[in-house]
Amino acid sequence: MPDVRITPFVPSCYPPVFETGIEQTQSLGPDLFLSRARDARGRFAPGHSGNPRGRPRGIPNPKRRLLDFVNRPPRPGAVEALVRRRPYLLRRFAQQLLPPPRGPLDPAERLGIDLAAYHTPDELRLLLGKLCAAISRGELAPAEALQIARRMRRRLRAERRLKRLARRLTLARRRGVAGLAGKVQNRAQK
Repeated sequence: MPDVRITPFVPSCYPPVFETGIEQTQSLGPDLFLSRARDARGRFAPGHSGNPRGRPRGIPNPKRRLLDFVNRPPRPGAVEALVRRRPYLLRRFAQQLLPPPRGPLDPAERLGIDLAAYHTPDELRLLLGKLCAAISRGELAPAEALQIARRMRRRLRAERRLKRLARRLTLARRRGVAGLAGKVQNRAQK
């Protein structure tokens, strides 16, 4: 292997700025890549914007930003002109100005029917007759009548279960706790 000699660094022998050779090929004129991104008037050419990635996610589109009617009331006629230009903003303006929509009204309440007054299957038959009459008069849609009937059926089933449970409880009390415990054991053995 040949012997490599390195001369020590002597500051008086070197200029204050080291030359790397880049200075000879570096152009001091306008940027060469700029001509592709800009047109003759200096504007960005189509497809070469100053923001190549675009607007970051989560930042709302400033063109669709709504006016704040509460803090800054608009001039007369400004809203009409804006809605004429951008009709898709009409719903959002209306949501800002109008009160929030109420929840759907209960169809039984709309007809004046108190569902708490019906407790037996015979009363349920009377209610179904009222619902059919309301459907035929056009006061109630069939789907709404079905909704009311199902609510009443659930309520009647729950009442029947409660009655059954109350009967079982009274029978268990008559037999005593031992008789009930024996039933539980017999079911566990099966």
